[in-house]
Amino acid sequence: MSSFVTSLGSTSMSPGSLDRIAGLDTLRTIAIFHVILAHGAMMFMPQFSGVLGKIVWLLIATNFGVPLFFVLSGFLITRQLAAAIPIGTFYRNRFAKIYPMYLVSVLVFGLLHAIDDPFIWGLHILGMQNISDAVSSRISGHLWSLAVEMQFYVLVPFLFMWAYRVLTSFLVAFLVVSSFVAHALWLLASPAAQTVRLAAILDVYQFSSFNFIALVLGAWLYRIYSNNLIFPAAKTLGILAVIGMPIICLLVVPGLRVDEVDLRKNSSLLAMLVLVSLPPIASVSLVYFSLRKNWFQSPRWRPIAAWVAAISYQWYLWHPLILMGFAKIMEYNPDFKRLVGEHPWTSLAIYGGLSMALSSIAYRWLEKPAYRWLSGAAVGRPSCGKAVSRSDAMT
Repeated sequence: MSSFVTSLGSTSMSPGSLDRIAGLDTLRTIAIFHVILAHGAMMFMPQFSGVLGKIVWLLIATNFGVPLFFVLSGFLITRQLAAAIPIGTFYRNRFAKIYPMYLVSVLVFGLLHAIDDPFIWGLHILGMQNISDAVSSRISGHLWSLAVEMQFYVLVPFLFMWAYRVLTSFLVAFLVVSSFVAHALWLLASPAAQTVRLAAILDVYQFSSFNFIALVLGAWLYRIYSNNLIFPAAKTLGILAVIGMPIICLLVVPGLRVDEVDLRKNSSLLAMLVLVSLPPIASVSLVYFSLRKNWFQSPRWRPIAAWVAAISYQWYLWHPLILMGFAKIMEYNPDFKRLVGEHPWTSLAIYGGLSMALSSIAYRWLEKPAYRWLSGAAVGRPSCGKAVSRSDAMT
């Protein structure tokens, strides 16, 4: 390995067994709270008034929730494969954990949006809808990330057989830079029209070719972790990413709507690409230091983090249902709409509480029985802090 990553020797960052890693439960909690806050704030706080509103806007605009999920997923899936889990068992568990509830959500949101196009239904059922934002948003825009995850599950056992063994720091850096340059050239080659480039940047954001880099970064991070290596550049890269994201937001993004950015300018287009490229880098640094420094290990906090991590997949799947309910009531009830507008923080809290309650019900009565039936595994209670060890970050 190059000096970019060096030997650590004896350290608290030891790989250990496949028991739960409390710090990663906390990072999953941070990621899902960021997603819930971002989607809710865009409905209830579109103007972001006041100092607190501006802070929330900056937190949301950095858009690190889903990339953090991807990095965690790459780490945890690689950890499982490194433990020599049989490939058949891996696929069976991944299918049992992800696909049944994913399919239920596709059916629910598809029916609610009255989708009658067989092509749209087919792509979503196959987990291929992230080929275009125009396709993925037809049923529900948030499901694109599950398509990325499922495609990664199909490929990762075969990639692990050879790629993980040569996943050096130089190769990872080369992949990151190459991915950025390739997507930048693709974006710059698009016609300098706002609508065309808006569609292009949204497509890049959810392309597997772009998001697989975050998953690979997570796999590489597991190699560092399991071999007791240190990552000297983690602090520098993390600081640069954390500083760079809000600066780009302040300079380029006037609100939370990417369509408000003048994408006809090449500088603005590239700035948006940088903005969506920095969160995975920040996430790698955050995960690295969480493991090395044993962050988030409070005995009082660990059961809470384990519970939120356990329901996080269901929370991600079903929170848009609550937002749709709010939107529908506001459409037909002007008084309710006015009340929501006058009390955005209260509305945000109610939405968060209702979506959390719905996700808890879905976890208890749908996800757990389906997983137990399809995989034959026992699923622990999340409230006790010993829920089943999960190899992906969204479940």
